[in-house]
Amino acid sequence: MTLFQDTGGDPRAQQRLLADLLALYGAVGDAARGCRPQTSGRVAATAVSLAGVAGIAPDLTDALYFAGLLHAVGAIGNRAHRAGETLPERIARMEDWDVPAQGARIAETIAELPPATADLIRWQAERWDGTGYPDQLRWHGIPRAAVVLALASAFVACDDPEESLGFVTDGAGRAYSPEMARTFTMWFHTVGGEVAAVAPPLDALAPVLADAHATLLDRIADRIDAHLGVDGRWQRVARLSEGAAAILDLAPVERNALAIAARIYGAGEVTSTPAVVERSEAAFDPLARLGIDDRAAHALAAAAMLDGIAALAPVAAIVGARAEWFDGSGKPHGLRQKAIPRAAAVLAAAIAYTGLDHKDRIDGAAGTQFDPAVVRAILETAKVRA
Repeated sequence: MTLFQDTGGDPRAQQRLLADLLALYGAVGDAARGCRPQTSGRVAATAVSLAGVAGIAPDLTDALYFAGLLHAVGAIGNRAHRAGETLPERIARMEDWDVPAQGARIAETIAELPPATADLIRWQAERWDGTGYPDQLRWHGIPRAAVVLALASAFVACDDPEESLGFVTDGAGRAYSPEMARTFTMWFHTVGGEVAAVAPPLDALAPVLADAHATLLDRIADRIDAHLGVDGRWQRVARLSEGAAAILDLAPVERNALAIAARIYGAGEVTSTPAVVERSEAAFDPLARLGIDDRAAHALAAAAMLDGIAALAPVAAIVGARAEWFDGSGKPHGLRQKAIPRAAAVLAAAIAYTGLDHKDRIDGAAGTQFDPAVVRAILETAKVRA
């Protein structure tokens, strides 16, 4: 099935859609590394702003934007950040050192990105004194554009913009060259610590192949599942959702949004702390109220990642309502019956069915947790596909 609205072959529209999916990838990376929401977009905008003062060439500035957007994607699936993974502090630190290199490898698989993007991601953690990673570059062996990305990340990571000024100044001669530290200071006083949002440089993206969007979305879904230790889960949920949606005769636009939701709903779980992961693994039952607060939090987190991403806006309401119950006792908003988007009702039942050891148990939740018609459609789909 077609996941996204037909762009009519408009290259600009295809590039815009790809940029939206890259923004999603960046948001999941932020969650995996424990960054605040919208960090990747802020890093991208800050890097572009800094590049203007640093005299970075336009083609590298475009690459900087996308490198900023994808700065943390290497954390998705990394052992230091993977859900439920418990490592000694020293081992976790060593694993974390691979995040830039892993992010570069991910960027290399996205053919439409500007050529320099992967290298900028790889070298964002190099240091002037040679103690950075992964390649221990030093001095002028570190590309200036990569230093700009590092400075942008440092700026965004600080709670107070003024803190970043002291942080960068203290790092002059160790983390950053004295020249780049001065450039940052000049930039900071020029913009006053305020950075405006930047539109993605769509023209810097190579022509987008017809299946590139679906391929990228599936890759993101695969990495989310790998990060959560549930390989193949989204495929099972998607198959059930698609079959049930056909039986229920959902409108094409709803079916498309549901297909996307089935792939990325797990992004909300990437935000979980180790305590939440442990609690969910020990007590989770898809048909029990125990754990519903965590499921609602995951639903809201996934919806928040889609906030502001135009192509994925219709999906936000679906993933955000997957913990609502048919009888109105669900969360986070206590929606009931027809107030719950039909696609969200299908997604919730498909997720629950996939997680059950005894599949027939879902029938007992019809009329309370799930829409009875949706349960019938899920069971019929499962029977056909068995």
